[in-house]
Amino acid sequence: MDLPEGIELRGPVPSDLAEILTSDALRFVAKLHRAFEATRQDLLLRRVKRQAELNAGALPGFAEETRNVREGAWTVAPVPESIQDRRVEITGPTDRKMVINALNSRARVFMADFEDANAPTWENMVRGQSNLFDAVRRKIDYTSPDGREYTLRPEVAMLFVRPRGWHLSEKHLLVDGQPISGALFDFGLFFFHNARELVQR
Repeated sequence: MDLPEGIELRGPVPSDLAEILTSDALRFVAKLHRAFEATRQDLLLRRVKRQAELNAGALPGFAEETRNVREGAWTVAPVPESIQDRRVEITGPTDRKMVINALNSRARVFMADFEDANAPTWENMVRGQSNLFDAVRRKIDYTSPDGREYTLRPEVAMLFVRPRGWHLSEKHLLVDGQPISGALFDFGLFFFHNARELVQR
């Protein structure tokens, strides 16, 4: 694999996952890293300082610099009709069989969770992206060791994706010598591979 300039992979890329870790996809996540890493590091440092203040007895409050947001006359866009009814949501890992079962569960929403529901091994992170790639295109299936077959039903849950937290790093992908943010890795790969497909659906 030809890696873009400044990118170093420190994890193996099995041949069946090469479609996820393409040069273009890695270039995209590197662009995200270069755009946001300085801000991320600043926020993480401020978080440590603020925690020290709280530990020393300071009370939480509202930052003066955000007064205009709190007092402003603004609104957000309305929730799209397709996700107005979220009475039943489930969360789970990005494991292939679990993704199929969750999408078939008759819940309104399945949130594929790259953080709390997923063991953060390199292979799990990348294979999870591959599983979601296939799920978005409705070509995901699985045959268990005992021969049971799993496929998607015609009606499936709406897919949400939760990337890892802003504070977590993906040590297997370095950009300019720094580990990339796990959040940007997870979001970047999912968005790069699936945004256009999801918009077309």
